[in-house]
Formats: sequence, structure tokens, C-alpha cells
Amino acid sequence: MEDLSDVFDIYAICACCKVAPTSEGTKNEPFSPRTFRGLGNKGTLPWKCNSVDMKYLRSVTTYVDESKYEKLKWKRERYLRMEASQGGGDNTSGGDNTHGGDNTHGGDNADKLQNVVVMGRSSWESIPKQYKPLPNRINVVLSKTLTKEDVKEKVFIIDSIDDLLLLLKKLKYYKCFIIGGAQVYRECLSRNLIKQIYFTRINGAYPCDVFFPEFDESQFRVTSVSEVYNSKGTTLDFLVYSK
Repeated sequence: MEDLSDVFDIYAICACCKVAPTSEGTKNEPFSPRTFRGLGNKGTLPWKCNSVDMKYLRSVTTYVDESKYEKLKWKRERYLRMEASQGGGDNTSGGDNTHGGDNTHGGDNADKLQNVVVMGRSSWESIPKQYKPLPNRINVVLSKTLTKEDVKEKVFIIDSIDDLLLLLKKLKYYKCFIIGGAQVYRECLSRNLIKQIYFTRINGAYPCDVFFPEFDESQFRVTSVSEVYNSKGTTLDFLVYSK
């Protein structure tokens, strides 16, 4: 069986902090790979916006190497041919929920090779208006309640991970990045749809009410650890987990 995370080049990227202890019993918990798991608090980041991490997010999710695209395209087309030959059909229409009407991603960069960024409704709504949609990327919002009338920006609106896979079959893109939130990460990880996790460790403890989901760490190994950076009164570094 094909690994769809590899076929469609689906990655996760996130930043997590330490979670401020809520009781005396948790203050002295030993360090573990799960120490950094805080994703959000009260609808926003637990920490003050960190410019180093924001630059990293932008750098990773906008980078494309056009010389490698033909190989990626061949791989995806090979899978689709195999799927069709096995009776998988070509159900790629996705209904009315695969895009925001005329508000598709194209704009002035319709022919430019870009990455896809996928986010849940809360993550989309947390982005300041002046930065919507995230530039030089194909923005996809996963929501069961948003409609094309709700979103004026040029984005795709889908209502399930299955619709995301249908959409990726139709799009010309380089890589697909899941950028939040917790439920989207959780479903993609549980369905084995993540090829690599780009994981920022914010080395500070903050109150949190949203957490990065637990995942089977036996399926991933740390393949890259960056140097340590200082920003906004804390340190941070960048890990890459790979299958």
C-alpha cells in the first residue's frame, strides 16, 4: 500500500512551548520528548509572537525547488494511474466544499509553483487580516462551518482530510504543509499522513489549553537539530522528525 504522506508530500510544521505547571505535583516532572507540547492558550499563541520562529515558518513553507518538481509530479501521476487501474476512480470533484467559489488560490501567481498550507478555522482566524491569505502559498482552510461567503480572501475551503486528498490530486504544488491546529495535526498523524514534522521548541513555560497531540514516536526519528537561537527573552531551536 502506498504511503500517501510520501505520494502527496505532506508535512507538519508547528511550534510548541513548555507548559506552565498547574500544580505542585507537576513542577518537577522529568524532561521528556513530550516536554514541549503547548500549542495555544485562549485562542492565541501562549508566548509573544517570536520573529525567529515566524521567519522560519515563512522560509520553510515558501521554499520550492522547481528542478525537483517533475519528479514529484511523476510520482503523483503514477499513483493516480495505479489508483484508476484498481478501480479507485477519479472522484476529484470534491463538490462545492473544495474551494471558495471564485476565491481560488491563483491570483497573480496562478502559474507559479507554490506550497500548500492547510489550517483549521481557528488557525485561519488567528492570522491578522493584513497577512491573509499567507502570501506565496496556496491557502487551504479546513472547516465544516465556513462557506465561500464567509471568506473573501483567495483560499480553498474544505471540510475534511479526505477532501484535502482529493484537492491535492488536482493541484499543481510542491509540498503540502499542515500548520494547525491541534485537531488537524491529530487526524493527519493518526492516519499516517505526515512525512516529516518541522518542530520548533520554544524554551519557555506558559499557560496552555491547546496541546500538540501525542504521536507514535517509534514511527519517527529526529533527523535534524538546529543551533539554539535567542529571541524575545527565550531560546528556541528547530527539530525535524522524519519517518
